Amino acid sequence: MTLDLAPAPAQGLAELYQGIAAPEFARWKIRARAIAAELAATISARDRANLDPHAEIELLRQAGLLGLAAPRDFGGGGASLLQAMEIVRLISAGDGSIGQLIAYHYSNGVWTYILGTPAQWAETTRHVAERGWFQGGVSNPRDQWSEIETEGTRRFISGKRSFATGTAISQIITVSLWDKGRRVHYQIPTDRAGISFGNDWDNLGQRLTASGSVTFDRVELFEHERLSALDHWPGESAERDGLRGLFSQIIFAQFYLGIAEGALEAAETYIREEGRPWPESGLSSAVEDPYNAVILGRLSAQVEAGIALADRATLAFQEALFAGPDLARDDWGRLAVLVDQAKVVANDVSLEVTARIYELTGGRSTANRFGLDHFWRNIRTHTTHDPVSYRAREIGLARISGTLPVPRVYTEPPKAAT
Repeated sequence: MTLDLAPAPAQGLAELYQGIAAPEFARWKIRARAIAAELAATISARDRANLDPHAEIELLRQAGLLGLAAPRDFGGGGASLLQAMEIVRLISAGDGSIGQLIAYHYSNGVWTYILGTPAQWAETTRHVAERGWFQGGVSNPRDQWSEIETEGTRRFISGKRSFATGTAISQIITVSLWDKGRRVHYQIPTDRAGISFGNDWDNLGQRLTASGSVTFDRVELFEHERLSALDHWPGESAERDGLRGLFSQIIFAQFYLGIAEGALEAAETYIREEGRPWPESGLSSAVEDPYNAVILGRLSAQVEAGIALADRATLAFQEALFAGPDLARDDWGRLAVLVDQAKVVANDVSLEVTARIYELTGGRSTANRFGLDHFWRNIRTHTTHDPVSYRAREIGLARISGTLPVPRVYTEPPKAAT
């Protein structure tokens, strides 16, 4: 069985996402690396403070990175999804929390493209490009809410979501909920009356992602805010809607790999500047230790292989995104398997890299002043987001039985009170 995707024709707005020419994109990468270096220099203190990352997002905004993936016609940078993911990795190498946030921001832009009408997508995208809006989302599918409350012609939502990454620092949020047993999505301003934040994210890692709870107390919704493109989608919309979950897995893989790259770079710097040779080695420098070289070489090769696979999945996703109604269920399934493969590899290699760097750096490197622990804590925290074994199972079933994945549902509508 082949798992390769046949090329899909670009349609609709695809011509707006042709990407940035290499010389210009190189300048964007220089900008991103400078921000990553600035974040890396202060990460230990910021991690301990555990504050919402308003200043960090402002760095991204001032550098134009929030609008990087918005089309030039809308005032944005015009980057392709593949280029946006490279920026995600660069930022993640310096600070995994901020890498996750910019990845989620780009992902929410894709969600708006899928769920919104062209007019809705254009309005939000212009604000992102021209005003530096940060897009958040309240979409954890395992949190159950009551359905929309109605009062005459007015509509309200109430309830609490346990996790709402980046929402507290955003200007606009996409809210997913149930309405008469059907999943619906609204895009509303974050400062709307009735929205409050728990400031209760105090976890092992990814501490600077503003991932705490959000509470809605009779927050009013308006019809023009409902993202309604799929209401008019020709034929079956499950594959189109299901692209959202696949892109989530892609961004996870990409920022995991960025964190792994940052961990390797930090370990290499430590060996050069602080490392001491083991007495049994007979060497005068830790840099000369062949065991260090072998471990670094193998880990580096694994990270590069993971990046190649994640980039391949990103390119295939972009083709599927712009295929429009031509995206067949089997094409969706083959894409899902490719994304699964990228996620499994990124999950495993990032956990290995962030744990094994201590074999290279030794006991003194565990001192808090070196801050090497945040790489592992960040990866260990986010890789619990969803069980990677289920992604591996999908791959295995596709290869053994030819059973391709279908769009997934992680939760059911709330049951009526009895």
